[in-house]
Amino acid sequence: MNSGIKVLLMLALFSTLGGCKVRKNTISAKVNTETVAKFWSSQMAFSTMEARGKATVTMNAKTHNVSMHLKMKKDSVVWGKFSLFGFGATVLITQDSFFMVDNVNQQYMAYENSYLDQFLGFKAEVGQVQNLLLGNAILKQSLYRLNPEKTAMVANEGIATNTLDFNELFRTLISKIETPDTTQTAHIQYDKYEIYEQSLMPKIVNIDVQKGESIIKAVLNYQNVNSNPNLTFPFKIPNGYQRK
Repeated sequence: MNSGIKVLLMLALFSTLGGCKVRKNTISAKVNTETVAKFWSSQMAFSTMEARGKATVTMNAKTHNVSMHLKMKKDSVVWGKFSLFGFGATVLITQDSFFMVDNVNQQYMAYENSYLDQFLGFKAEVGQVQNLLLGNAILKQSLYRLNPEKTAMVANEGIATNTLDFNELFRTLISKIETPDTTQTAHIQYDKYEIYEQSLMPKIVNIDVQKGESIIKAVLNYQNVNSNPNLTFPFKIPNGYQRK
């Protein structure tokens, strides 16, 4: 898997399964001015968050099951560790940088956040990455417009278009990110919302990411979620690792 696909996967997949779930056939709620107002009032709020869970990732017709540990500080940092029997990858996204250490292949990545722009189609801030993980709208509220024909909300930033469908709880059911040439898309479906500190948080996230001919599918489940105010974000590049 090339670096670009890894970045797309980590951003879209970055989340907090005891087994693989299948995408449910859910029905979108009616999208109108009333439900749009309820949607914006139900956006999930948090200061700090820690979650453990598991993920099933399918790429190149092979399925991988990994454990996942996620920590976030709002608009500041996203830290995640994905591993199988202690081996895997650690990712750190800050306001200006993206890092990843792959201790399977003894490699690391280190870039400014502008590196991510070419894969998402817009300049992604840490808060937008966090919104993607939690089922919130990814872009600013002022950018979204009601599209009655599509029964959805649509926003554009850079070369990317984000389309949102709601569920009956007025939270995001489906979030799609597309570029004009359609060679890179992300389709994220949020299922089984549960109350977390007076907000509704998705428990299951289904992700399809496509860039060119490469397709990655992931099923995620947030587990053991808490609002630990004393989070730390340990990150170190071991000696001898090669930069990728």
